[in-house]
Amino acid sequence: MVEIKGITLPVIAVKVKKCEDIESLKEEIRAKVKGKLFQGSYFILENTEELPEDWVPEIENFLKELSLESINRISERRKEDTKGDRLLVVDRSLRSGQKVEHNGDVLVLGDVNKDAEVLAVGNIIIMGALRGIAIAGALGDEGAVVVALKMEPQQIRIGKKIAISDDSERVSPGYPEVARVEDGMIVLEKV
Repeated sequence: MVEIKGITLPVIAVKVKKCEDIESLKEEIRAKVKGKLFQGSYFILENTEELPEDWVPEIENFLKELSLESINRISERRKEDTKGDRLLVVDRSLRSGQKVEHNGDVLVLGDVNKDAEVLAVGNIIIMGALRGIAIAGALGDEGAVVVALKMEPQQIRIGKKIAISDDSERVSPGYPEVARVEDGMIVLEKV
């Protein structure tokens, strides 16, 4: 009846395949999202057109009671954000093992070294070398970009797309580059 799948960190899709009554649906959802794994995640409710119209708000409220938040609220909040809250400026380099997460755009005034990670709901701009992991558009936005003065990443994720460097490290061509999704793939272009 209910299928739960991860889309991208920390978003899950709740897909209701078929159901006779809403109470048994709620119990099945509760059983599938119990525990700490899903707490604080955002959800997208799929197949809403197959449900009775009055069930949708009730299911959304039920999921919120289970410590999940609708991704639609995040989109609304992002529109309401002031520009000060939207951009996080990190005024240092990130060392191995360090991680920065933000519900907006991230500007790093330094390097992101190997095994360091930047996760942003929006865009990522690195005023130095990207040698670690950059995750832009973390809630599924494939229109996000990653920009770096020196692009030598371990991994870049934009929305659902992933690009992983092989063992022979990529050498930057000596000019700033932007990573974006084009034709379903992550491509690098000169800025």
